[in-house]
Amino acid sequence: MNKFIHFVNRKRELEFLENQFGKKSFFAVLYGRRRVGKSEMIKQFFKGKKALYLLATQEVEKEIVNSFSMELARHFGDSTLEISPLGSFSQLLEYLGKKQLEGTIVAIDEFPYLVDANKSVPSILQKHWDMTLKEKGLSIILCGSSIGAMETEVLGRKSPLYGRRTGQWKLEPLGFFEFVKFFPKMQFERLVELYSISGGIPLYILELDANKSAYENAVGTIAARGCMLYAEAEILLKEELREPKTYFSLMKEIAAGRTTPNELSTAIGVERTSLVRYLDTLIELDLVRTICPINAKERGKITRYELKDNYFLFWFNFVYPLRQELDSFEFGGFKKNFDVKFNPYVGKRFETVCRELISMKNPIGNAKIGTWWGAYREDGKRKAMEIDVVGVNEEKKEALFGECKWSQEVDAQELLGKLKEKCAKIEWSKGYKCKYALFAKSFRKKDALGVDTVLFEIKDLEKMVFGTTGAHGA
Repeated sequence: MNKFIHFVNRKRELEFLENQFGKKSFFAVLYGRRRVGKSEMIKQFFKGKKALYLLATQEVEKEIVNSFSMELARHFGDSTLEISPLGSFSQLLEYLGKKQLEGTIVAIDEFPYLVDANKSVPSILQKHWDMTLKEKGLSIILCGSSIGAMETEVLGRKSPLYGRRTGQWKLEPLGFFEFVKFFPKMQFERLVELYSISGGIPLYILELDANKSAYENAVGTIAARGCMLYAEAEILLKEELREPKTYFSLMKEIAAGRTTPNELSTAIGVERTSLVRYLDTLIELDLVRTICPINAKERGKITRYELKDNYFLFWFNFVYPLRQELDSFEFGGFKKNFDVKFNPYVGKRFETVCRELISMKNPIGNAKIGTWWGAYREDGKRKAMEIDVVGVNEEKKEALFGECKWSQEVDAQELLGKLKEKCAKIEWSKGYKCKYALFAKSFRKKDALGVDTVLFEIKDLEKMVFGTTGAHGA
C-alpha cells in the first residue's frame, strides 16, 4: 500500500470552509459521491477549532440520536447525558440551544440517513436554526454522499432548509494534477498507468504501491479476491441501488464503448424511454456523465454517455468479465486480457489527462476545453471522425485542435497532416484562427511543423505536472 498518506490538496475546498468560518454563524452544505474524501476534509478543517463531528448511520432515529448523544456528552463533559441519551433529533437541537455555542461548529455527516429515519428532520432543523442556533453563533455543516438526496432535501427549493445555507460545495474526485502528489518521484508514464486504474478517489489511490508495476498493482489491489477494491464496485452499486442488475449491465456496456442511447438500448434490451431513467440515476450517483461535441448547442442524438471514474472503467473492462476465474484465483485470462488491452485502455485515459493539462497551459488562453466528433460526406458516403482535444476561445475567435498518441517515436509531421485534414472538414472551425497540439510519449520528424503547432512529449508533460512549463513550440 502507498505510504504517502498525508492529506493531499483540496486547497480550494478548504479555503471555502475557512471563508465560511469567517462568518459569525454559517450553514454550509458539502456533498459528493462515496469515498471522495468529504469526511477527511471536514476533519482537516476542524483542526484547532471548537468542533463536533456527528456521523449518521442507516438506523432508526432513536439509535442515531443515541450515538449523537454520546458525542455531545464527550464534547460538553456531560456525564448525565452519557447515562440518559436524548430520544429524538428535536431534543438534541433543544439541548444544543441551551449551550454556549459561539464559535462552535457541528458537522452532521451522511445527513440523508438521518432524513431517511425521520422525514421531518429538515423542518426540525430549520425551526431550531431560525429560532435559536443561528443567533447563538453555532455553525453547521451538512454532509452527504447521496447527491440526489442532498440536492433535494437540503439544496432544493421545496426543502425547508432552502435559503438557509451560506454556501455549498460539491466535492469532485481528484484530477490528475492532484493524483501525482501522491507519487512525487514517479515517472510520468507510470503515473498515467496508475491513474488509469484508480482514478481520483483518495481511498483507491492509497491502495496503490509505488514500487510495483501497473500489472502488479492491478492484481494486488483490484483483481485478487479478498482485496478491498475487488468487490468495491459491486458493494457501492448494491448499496445505492435496489435492483442493480440493469445498472451493472449499463455500466458494463458503457465501459466497453457502447455510449449512445441507441447502442445501449440494443445491447441490454431495454426501451429507450425506460433507459433514460436508469441513466439519470447513474448520473445522479456521479458514476456516469453525458458528453457532447464541444460546439453542440443542445443535447440530443449527439449525446454520449461515459463512466466518470477510472476505477469503475478498469473494473468493468478487466475484472467483471472474468469474475468466475478470479474468484478461483485463476489469473491466466486476466493476464492475457491485460497484456492485449491495457495499453489501448491507457491511451484513452491519456486523452483525458491531456485535456486536463491543456486546460492549465493553453496556447489560446482562457478557453473551453473538450472533445469533438461529427461526420462529413465523401464520395456520397457519410464518414465519422473524432478529434481528441478541442479548445474554443470565443472572444478571440481561436480554436485549438489536438491529437493524442500513447506511443513512442510518433511521426509528428504525419500526425499533424492528418489532424489538419480533419479540421478542414469541420464547417464551424472555418471562422476561427486554428492552432494545433500533438501529444505523445515522444516524437520524430519534429521540424517544419509551423508556429501554429505545439508538441507535448512526456518530458514536457512531466515539467507541467511538477510545476515548470515545459511545452516547446516546433
